[in-house]
Amino acid sequence: MYKEGTVKEPKIMEEGISLQNWVFIFIMLETTHSEHIACQQRSDLQYNGTAIDCSHRGISRVPDNLPVNTTTLDLTFNNITILYNNDFLHLVNLRYLDVSFNPIQTLQSSSFNGLSSLLILEFNGHELNYSEASMPVNVFKPLQLLTNLSMRSDISRFPLRQFDLPDQVFGLLRNLRHLNIDTGSKTVFRSGFSNLTELRYLVIGETVAHGTSFACGLGTLTNETLKGLWKTQITYIQLNSCNLQILHRDSLQYLTNLTDFMMHGTSLVKGGLQDVFQALSVYRDKTMSTVSITDFGSDSNDIATASSVSIKTVYRICVSHIDLSSSDIIYIDFKGVPPFNCPLMKCVKSIKLRHNKISLGSLPKMWFIFIRLFSNIETIDVSLQRKFSVDDETSVHRPGHTYLPIGIPVLLPPKIKSINVAGISAHTGPLYDFYFLNGNKMQLINISYAGLSDFNHTIIGLENLEMLDFSHNDMSIVSEEFFDAFPKLKQLRLSGVQFNNNFISQHGKRLFSPLKYLENLDLSGNGLVFLPYDIFSSLVALQVINLAFNNLITIPDLTSLDKLNFIDLSHNSFTTLDNKYRLMLDKTAENNNEFHLSLWGNTFSCICESTEFLIWLQETRVKLDGGNYSCMDFTGQMSYTKIVQTKWIAFQRHCVSGFWLNMAMGGASVVVVTLITAFVFIKNKMKIKLILLRMIGQNIYPKERNEFLYDAYIIYTDSIYSWVCNELRTEIETNRKIKLNLRDRDHLPGGSHADDILEAIRDSWKIVLILTEDFLKSDLAYFTMCNCLSAITLTTPQRLIIVIDHQMTIPTNIDFMLEAVSQRNIITANIETTNACFNYSRLANIIEYEETTQ
Repeated sequence: MYKEGTVKEPKIMEEGISLQNWVFIFIMLETTHSEHIACQQRSDLQYNGTAIDCSHRGISRVPDNLPVNTTTLDLTFNNITILYNNDFLHLVNLRYLDVSFNPIQTLQSSSFNGLSSLLILEFNGHELNYSEASMPVNVFKPLQLLTNLSMRSDISRFPLRQFDLPDQVFGLLRNLRHLNIDTGSKTVFRSGFSNLTELRYLVIGETVAHGTSFACGLGTLTNETLKGLWKTQITYIQLNSCNLQILHRDSLQYLTNLTDFMMHGTSLVKGGLQDVFQALSVYRDKTMSTVSITDFGSDSNDIATASSVSIKTVYRICVSHIDLSSSDIIYIDFKGVPPFNCPLMKCVKSIKLRHNKISLGSLPKMWFIFIRLFSNIETIDVSLQRKFSVDDETSVHRPGHTYLPIGIPVLLPPKIKSINVAGISAHTGPLYDFYFLNGNKMQLINISYAGLSDFNHTIIGLENLEMLDFSHNDMSIVSEEFFDAFPKLKQLRLSGVQFNNNFISQHGKRLFSPLKYLENLDLSGNGLVFLPYDIFSSLVALQVINLAFNNLITIPDLTSLDKLNFIDLSHNSFTTLDNKYRLMLDKTAENNNEFHLSLWGNTFSCICESTEFLIWLQETRVKLDGGNYSCMDFTGQMSYTKIVQTKWIAFQRHCVSGFWLNMAMGGASVVVVTLITAFVFIKNKMKIKLILLRMIGQNIYPKERNEFLYDAYIIYTDSIYSWVCNELRTEIETNRKIKLNLRDRDHLPGGSHADDILEAIRDSWKIVLILTEDFLKSDLAYFTMCNCLSAITLTTPQRLIIVIDHQMTIPTNIDFMLEAVSQRNIITANIETTNACFNYSRLANIIEYEETTQ
């Protein structure tokens, strides 16, 4: 601006410059000062103004054509290297400014003039070197209302990562509450930071901005590092992923108001977790909200230093939330901690120790007596101790049902709501009867991957439990009344619990019927072949059912589940969905427009018989997981349902031509069947005569049981000799008085095995053939099976009983024998050489079944 009377008016014509040239020069200068870039505008609801987005525009200077009512400005990812004086002078209403990821190397002294209303400044990804030349002392002076400042950059650009923070520059931000700032390897917060009397949050650890991570540069945390912050009101400090060479015992002493200490992924070169506890000991007799030290690493060669912690150091701190997950803790030392005068025990509300290496044996047993003294504890998580691995199969003991005369009492803290002990042990063994005291507030228990077995027990005291996870334990033995103890369950996870198919088919409905409030049920990965049609009929609150990774080919009734949102049938054995199931799913979708169905992982049949199913996939209102599933077409090639649908006309033509071909073949089949019937009639005159005699009442009766020397002949191989001659003989012959013919006891040694088999079949009322892999490999297998079949006559159709090892793959060449035996006389069991789990009662009942009553 010119002072009046000091400068003469320019004489344009005298200087030889025309008016037109002056106008051109003015326009060029104006264009040079401001880059007129079209930025996106939108309404800023948070600050009641206009939000401007000028990001990714390639600009090198702050535009000066922005509206005055701009309250949010995004200048990220541009080419600005200098913030000039008065660049923001006209943006007096600006509240939020983000200039991150510009190669800014210099701030002029008046760069932020006009930003007296600015609250938040994001200044990440810059190239300032924190010198006075790049950051003049008074550059932040206009920002008197600023509350949040984030200035993070790539600190590897500094030699040895060493630089000093200009404390006098930052000290002008007297209303600052949140500071996220770079640190060097030996950074010290000097006295200028003491002016930040409103500062509450300090972040110097690793942080992420716009998807870019900025590392923690701090290498030493000494007694002097935080000294300049002694007048601040810092309650929160974040030290994530710092590689600390030195950690002094009193390094936190100047943060007298600290309540939240966050340290994730930090490592300590000299020392261990106990050194962090020592640093926190300055807060004894004070109250803290959160102490979170997770994924902590130590380079110490001393295992005791690196992997053990002493509670004595911190027991006088009143902390609400403690998280020490993934910190390689092996041993927790309670020595010297008075249980009746321990503020830590009285104050803590949640404890997380997941993913360490703690074993129960490392904890003093006497401390379980004082568990009630944790009077405010609500959450305990000690899951996934890496002493064990949930990737390995949990082994369980199978001694049978274990009985104790009284339930084992378990005293819980009075306010406990959640306990997670998943994977705490791989070999827990049988469950017992438990009686929980103070369990009325318990809402969640996760005891998955714990190696538990034998669920034929009772649990009392958890009537208000809402979430229960027993996944990947062994529930092959379970009482049908087991879930009666949890009537208010909302989530039940039973993935991979090895349910017995026969038990579920017979008792599944009763097992789950008490769970009237259940919303989420996970039965995935159990190898289930069949579910009772009405198994879910009483679970009217169900919203999610997970039946993935089973062997199902049928769907239980869903019509009573009005709230069902999702059922997962992926990775089962469906080849199509019958009309009954399609109608049921459509009705479920009518009741709930958000109903989803997952069928992924099933291989369907894209053949003519599946035409209605393929049409249903296109027209159904059910929300499918893509609707494009693998299938086998009529040529035997793998395809996808949507590929078949795109070739629908050719598919229909094939099916129509196939129909008439089938008609022709059907007529020919009638002729063939007629001829075969005549041939069978001629060849089986006597059998037909016997049937006709029975029809007119002249029955021919079979031999009575007392006419045989033995009640049953047991056919077995040497691999199961011990079980047959000991457990099976004791259960069937000794306990149930059924006389058995056993090869190793009743046949004379040295004789012909074939003759012995024929004689034993002739002298025995029933025949029990135990099919194992070893039997099928034996020389007399085919001979034995043929003679067993010959023992089945029209008068003795139930004489042969077959016991099949469930681990055996049944070859197709013995189908002739299985088809000749009624399903009732076929038993599938887990046959082991030492301690077989077998349904002896069922076998005894089948043996004693009288032919005359059939």
